[in-house]
Amino acid sequence: MRSKEDTLRYLFTLLLFVIILIEEAFWTVFEALSGWFARYALVRKLENFVAARHPVVCLALFLIPVLLMLPFKLVGVWLIAHGHALDGVFVFVMAKVTGTFLAARLLALTKSKLLTIRWFAYCYKKFSAWKEGVKAYVHATAAYRSYRLKRAKLDSWIATIFKRRD
Repeated sequence: MRSKEDTLRYLFTLLLFVIILIEEAFWTVFEALSGWFARYALVRKLENFVAARHPVVCLALFLIPVLLMLPFKLVGVWLIAHGHALDGVFVFVMAKVTGTFLAARLLALTKSKLLTIRWFAYCYKKFSAWKEGVKAYVHATAAYRSYRLKRAKLDSWIATIFKRRD
């Protein structure tokens, strides 16, 4: 029988595994959406405006999507707690995806300026190192290797379908 510590480690690893899978799946979509939005002159102007701001203003702009999505995440949790699990998960996930997309785009635009803020650079470096360690740990699991094999087959199958249409 597993100890409490082993069970908690297993659950934590499973949670990280799911988070990393979602991040990897959505990152490509986020990049494609960013490119799609950047086609519009107004969006390019807005992005250039944001990128030209002072580092402290960039930090405030970077935090806006996180703070704007927080009430929606809380509503999602409230819905789950009150027996509306599907609705709550939907609201929470949509808020998370939207906030992550906006924050990722803002980080891409302002990262060089944000890293001039000493405490932000320190936190970013520590978080990045921790995240890479977690990813390495998850990537070393048998479950992840199995997932990657299945994902490679799926990617190949999808590529074959799109090549036929050319």
